[in-house]
Amino acid sequence: MRRRYFPRTKKSLFSISAVILCVLVCLGCVTRACEYWIRENGIPAALFAAGIGTREKEESEETGEGTQPGEILQTARSQVEAQEATLDLPQDGIVPFHEDELPGAAATPDPERNWNSVEEIVLDGGSQVADFFVKDTSGAGLDLEEELKIDPAAKIKGNGEVEVLIYHTHTSEAYVKSSTGFYYTDMETRTGNRDMSVTAVGEEIRKVLESYGIGAVHDTTVNDELYNGSYSRSWEVLEKNLERYPTIQVTLDVHRDSMTTQSGVKYKPTVLLNGRKAAQIMFLTGCDYSGEWGDFPDWRDNLHLALRVQQTAERLYPGLARPLDFSDSKYNMNATKGSLLVEVGTEVNTVSEARYSGKLIGEILAKTLLGEK
Repeated sequence: MRRRYFPRTKKSLFSISAVILCVLVCLGCVTRACEYWIRENGIPAALFAAGIGTREKEESEETGEGTQPGEILQTARSQVEAQEATLDLPQDGIVPFHEDELPGAAATPDPERNWNSVEEIVLDGGSQVADFFVKDTSGAGLDLEEELKIDPAAKIKGNGEVEVLIYHTHTSEAYVKSSTGFYYTDMETRTGNRDMSVTAVGEEIRKVLESYGIGAVHDTTVNDELYNGSYSRSWEVLEKNLERYPTIQVTLDVHRDSMTTQSGVKYKPTVLLNGRKAAQIMFLTGCDYSGEWGDFPDWRDNLHLALRVQQTAERLYPGLARPLDFSDSKYNMNATKGSLLVEVGTEVNTVSEARYSGKLIGEILAKTLLGEK
């Protein structure tokens, strides 16, 4: 089919020009109206009208000052941060990966420094009692199955009053920031940084206990500026808190362990729980079956609580707890009828792993003390 051809005339060209001019004038009017509306209502209102903002006014609008174009990015960032603040994020703020699960900052040792290997292991052993394990070196010759049947002397009310004391005989025991598979032989194993030491673990335990309604005080007094005499100084901490809070029934001394082979390899006791690494823990309870200590008459009460705690740990988080250590020892566990000591990881566990274990310890203690199944 052939197209018809209509020659352009001066009149038609004039008409087209007039239409274009009218469109430009209209666009100019619309632009001026939009600018005036934005000056009056602010850019956030314009974003809301476009479906990408919020109805709330910024503080600058309330004072009569319109939001400037350079502030749009900051406004958006603030809105995102406000939304993130409402999320239930882990305490270390890393989602979904955790720093200790990523390659370390130095994947290859510095050849100028002496170093050795770190071996990640799961520690077990001991003798079975009910559905958990105990390493019994006490010499007391007790039937632990029968001792397990006896209810602990500590009776927790869970009404918010202080009933648990968390403290640290060796307050400066430290963890590492990230896991590299090796360690430098001159590494620092003690620190005054509470975010990198056993005090960080104690704080996690306290928060979880209080979430269950169990009042807890966390004493972070440094007792190991001089290693010798640490237990004498932590005994003073115990006495001070027991005098101030006479409702305390349970005391928990939080430590971290250290295990190095003759060849210099350091062990890192670690277990995977709910997709995340946790430092293995070990509860200790002592005894005075021979009466040698002379000031530890209630040691069996501690044992009854320790057995229940160990059983709860195995039920809730299998593999988290190494076998309960029951030995002929005291370690200031003669302070109450519910005194325990717990070791959390070693110096080559990451602080994130240790803190995670602290949360689990808090849950284990709370459910044991409240008699929850």
